[in-house]
Amino acid sequence: MKTFSRTLLAGLIAGSTLPMAAHAADGLDYTYLEGAYTNLDIDGYDDGEGGIEDFNDGDGFAVRGSLALTEHLFTFGNYSETDADASFRDSNNAEITSDQDVKRFDLGLGLRTPLNTNSTGQTDLVGRIAYTDVDYGDFDFGASGNPAVSDLDDDNSDGYFADAAVRTELTDRLEGSAGVRYTDIERADNVSFIGNLLYSLTPDWGLNFEVDAGDEIGVYSLGVRYDFN
Repeated sequence: MKTFSRTLLAGLIAGSTLPMAAHAADGLDYTYLEGAYTNLDIDGYDDGEGGIEDFNDGDGFAVRGSLALTEHLFTFGNYSETDADASFRDSNNAEITSDQDVKRFDLGLGLRTPLNTNSTGQTDLVGRIAYTDVDYGDFDFGASGNPAVSDLDDDNSDGYFADAAVRTELTDRLEGSAGVRYTDIERADNVSFIGNLLYSLTPDWGLNFEVDAGDEIGVYSLGVRYDFN
């Protein structure tokens, strides 16, 4: 009985390590869904005369996804909603404060180029470009033609971002990335450091910490990711 128990225990331990080993061998995944807690901080964001001057830190949620189209090409999208207190000046130069949601939508394409594969895992160079839209209050695609914000629901706030990063498997369970992003949203531009750490709980599920830290725009999030590997 003891021999059988030891054999069963050894089999269970070996079986439990196989999925993670297979997961590591699969390399970096570019098809996934993620839900996250997120914090958005926008400083010095100004749509022009009478525009929004400052957003305080706001908490909320984000939904992200990525889909591999070919071995090297993928598409991705993000949507987030965060609370924010804002101050702006009306046509009479009177300062007004308001508390509404900030909504952000990104949609873009990415290109991955494998750099090497070693005993630890795979390393890729990743470049991405995306359309981005940030709205205060109601969400509307595109920007208005009025740079002076007389109505906070009608703002001039779409643009693009482009980034480049190195993404690598650090261990069997941990991967990370680091890079630089340039964001241009109408009259606001931002250069930021981007990075993430993804810890695999199972072959499919993981915890992801992500940062986009710049002088004017900062995004910090902690999410749960499902990989379709």
